[in-house]
Parts: sequence; structure tokens; C-alpha cells
Amino acid sequence: MKKILVTGVSGFLGHHFIQHAQDKGYFVLGVDKRPIPKGHHKPNLFIQTNVDDLIYRDIMGIDYIVHFAWRTNIPDCKRHPIESTRQNIDMSIHMLELAREAGVKKFIFPSTASLYGNNPTPWREDMPPEPIEPYSWQKLAIEQACRMYSIVNNLPTVIFRFFQVFGEYQRDDTALAAFLKAKKEGRPVTLTETTAQSTFRSGQRDFIYAGDVIEALLTTLESDKVGKGEILNVASGTVRSMEEIADALGAEVQWIPKRGYEVERHEAVITSLLSLGWRPKVNVLEWLQQQRGVKEAAV
Repeated sequence: MKKILVTGVSGFLGHHFIQHAQDKGYFVLGVDKRPIPKGHHKPNLFIQTNVDDLIYRDIMGIDYIVHFAWRTNIPDCKRHPIESTRQNIDMSIHMLELAREAGVKKFIFPSTASLYGNNPTPWREDMPPEPIEPYSWQKLAIEQACRMYSIVNNLPTVIFRFFQVFGEYQRDDTALAAFLKAKKEGRPVTLTETTAQSTFRSGQRDFIYAGDVIEALLTTLESDKVGKGEILNVASGTVRSMEEIADALGAEVQWIPKRGYEVERHEAVITSLLSLGWRPKVNVLEWLQQQRGVKEAAV
């Protein structure tokens, strides 16, 4: 049985990863400083500790590493640029070093589509990165480190740029979680209004279901087509406006001005990932309508 070490396993994507990986017969070793939340899937073995405290002995015999652990949330990293940079970069280099020492077969790093910044859409992996806030710059630094470790140290790495990920147990600070909560409490959802130069009123995003994201990661683990620090967009390839999202929930809308770190339109080119045999399956509007039906039935 092949073994995968997953950092940040107590988070939203950790929950989905455990389910899909175990279904495919992998042994999952989860690491997180937080306990596994109630209702989440559980790894085969769990180490509750800071990622920085992992040592070589902890990862002996591990085949793959998926490094979810990160100080997330763009506004938080913007408020705390020094602390978040130290935390995110130090622990990620620590994990790359452990992976190199242990001879791990592949290191998977989840990055962000926010790196495309103000590049024109649709966004391709070969576009120059334009981070416009600390969170994205930190991700870019580790992307470059992954490529360096592949070239210099022969550590196979793959980089995924996540677009707007949604699904069960998503973080409370995500837009869809906030929308669902507002709808449940009978409050309007808050949408940021685009600039006068735009041809659309609300932001546009490329939404991708968490389970589809995990299937993309698992597709690359044992693929001999990737492992040299390649960047892969993980998205649906379909753009939805935030107004459409609110409509799918049947929610009232309250408009606020655009924030400085927000890009108005996200759209991905996903041909690189499609070429590996992966396909997105879950439609965000259908998923939201399903969630809305479940919540209304529970009332």
C-alpha cells in the first residue's frame, strides 16, 4: 500500500483528500497542529503537531507528500506580511528538505490562481506571474523552490494553481460559505461591484469542486508525464458571475465597492490538466441549488 503524507490535513481540502485517496487504496498519514474536526474523514494515521516539528523519522517510507498546510486568507496575509511570510515559506522549505532527504517520489504543492494578477483572461500557465498581495507572492516563492528542488535535487514536484474551490466543509471565510450562511440567516449576500470600465457588474470566477481538485492531484501522483516542477491550472474552465451564484441560492444582494487586492475576472485554460486524462465533474450552480434545497428542507 503506497503512503501519502498530507500536511494541513484538518482543513477543508484535507477532508476531501482523505476520502478520495483511501477510496483508491492509499494509506494517508495526516499532519496538522489542530485536531481532526468532527464530521471530517480521518486519516489512517494522524500526527498532531506543527509541520515545522516534523523530522526525517516521521516521513520514512512515505511515497508522496501533499503540502496543504499554509497560513491562508489573502486579507490576513496582507495585514500580517512579515509573520505570514516567515510561517509559510519556512515550513514549506522544511517540507521540501524532508522530502529530498527521504527520497519521496513526488511532492505536490497547491498554489493559487491569484498569481495571475492583472494578466488578461483566460489565464495560461505560461503567463508571467503578477502577485499583487503577500499571500500570492509567498506562493510564488515556493513554486520557484519546487522547480529548483526538481532541477537541482532531482525531487519530483508538481505545482497546482487552484482557482475558486468550493465544497462541503469549506472555510468560513470563503465567499460561498459566507453566502450560504447569509441565506440561512435571512440576510442579503454581499457582492463587490466592478469598476465602471467593466462590461459586467459583479466579479467573475472559475469555480471548481473540492472533490474534482483532489482527483486532479491524485491523477498526477503516479503519472510519469509530470514531476519537474510543472504548473497546472485546476479549474472547471467555465466562468460564473457572483451574481449568478447569488441567484442560484435565491439570495438578496447588497453591493459594496471593489477592494484593492481583488481582480474582477478569473478564467482558466485547463488543457494541460485535461491532457492527463482528468475531467471536472461538479457544476457549481447545481451544487448550490442542492445545498439550498437541503437547508430549506431542514427548516
